[in-house]
Amino acid sequence: MSLDHGMLNIPLSKRGNIDNQIDAYKADQAKTDRAVRKARADEVAILRIEAKSLLAAAPASRVADLAARFGITKGQMRSKLKSDAHWLPAQVITLLTA
Repeated sequence: MSLDHGMLNIPLSKRGNIDNQIDAYKADQAKTDRAVRKARADEVAILRIEAKSLLAAAPASRVADLAARFGITKGQMRSKLKSDAHWLPAQVITLLTA
């Protein structure tokens, strides 16, 4: 492939600025990523509320059954469920509704 010396003599600003195109692309990607993170955060917040309400309404017998299943005490199970209601709400919802 040969170089077009006529094109090489044209200033970069007249040929199109690749840096501006890259910056615009990165800004668009960042905007999309922010929207996805925001949607996911909203979804997790709703799951946390549901998991915490299920935990508050969970009967002692269900907590005792889960504690026996996992081989820990009822207090440890309730503490674990409380922690998981924040960090892994979908898992708590599954455990308490099954």
